[in-house]
Amino acid sequence: MTRSLLDFPPELLVHILAFLPVRALLRFSQTCRYSQSLAASSLHTLSLGIHPSRVSGIISNLAATQYLQPKKLASAFSLPEQPLSYPSSSRSSQSSRRSSIESDFLSEESVDDDDPYRVSVLIPDAQIFDYMTLLSFHTALTKSILIRHGGTLRNLDLSLWTLTPSVAKAISSLSALRALSIRIEDFPHVRAVPRSRFAAQQVEQRHAWDILTNTATFAPRLNALRIEAGELTTPQLSLLLNQSRWCRELWLCRCALIGKELWDFLGGEWEGRAALRILGVMRCGGQLDEESLDCIGTLGRLQFLTLQGCHGVDSEAVEERNTKEWHIPEVIPPLPRIEEQDASTVIEVDPAYIGNDE
Repeated sequence: MTRSLLDFPPELLVHILAFLPVRALLRFSQTCRYSQSLAASSLHTLSLGIHPSRVSGIISNLAATQYLQPKKLASAFSLPEQPLSYPSSSRSSQSSRRSSIESDFLSEESVDDDDPYRVSVLIPDAQIFDYMTLLSFHTALTKSILIRHGGTLRNLDLSLWTLTPSVAKAISSLSALRALSIRIEDFPHVRAVPRSRFAAQQVEQRHAWDILTNTATFAPRLNALRIEAGELTTPQLSLLLNQSRWCRELWLCRCALIGKELWDFLGGEWEGRAALRILGVMRCGGQLDEESLDCIGTLGRLQFLTLQGCHGVDSEAVEERNTKEWHIPEVIPPLPRIEEQDASTVIEVDPAYIGNDE
């Protein structure tokens, strides 16, 4: 008698499905209700973005910071080397495109071909709704997805319009989470946001970071953290990292409230600094000085360091410190070294063209 795949024990099926990317899980979940429940229990990695239009989705991807990945270490946020691909001709019809994540909004077409774990959601008829309605939908859908998969998600990459208290609570309840990336988008709607709402949104986001850092159930097991453009303060970051002694990767980019006190925490107060292998501080961290460089020297097991966009010390000082003291295999200084050019590459401008307003 022929046996079906679904006749295997659910523990074995969940283990098998855990190796599949999102698109494969979507297809498997479409076969029956039992497979849909199995797929919903097997989503371990998700990169999620919600956009009101395809244009805003493209702008969001273009505006995302391009992080230089370590050459000698595996980053928790790097893309798979050989992502699975599927021919577009084999896609199912529109009526059967239903996701194990959120059946009314996610489909195979939402999955990025370059990243098998990325899902981009387009809000239907977004142009007829005002900003607050779209934000409410964005928050509700994000919260729904996180709650549904709260027990299985281990790697989460979120692109958010803003971090709201309800989404912060949903993230903090992800007990299985090991790697977390949160990016706050600069221009998520391709439409103007009222200034009064923008100011209130910043205050709300700071409260949301309080909730997340104070109630994160995943904090003791956190292995990698990446925050971009968040209203996160150094005390809030310290509270989150102090609960983890296994964090091997930390990225902070364009976090305006992260100041010089970050280095004092990383170099002296944080008991888990011995586990840190990858550190990226980009366009934040306050004014670098000799004390900041001394704090970096206490991170004895660091293998990758980038200080792109930081200011206060020049690249030569950083490279000299690394050569004489740190001995970190990969270091990206605040500013790239500008090689001297020969006279043939110099462009001369006629002074008559400068300052001539007539």
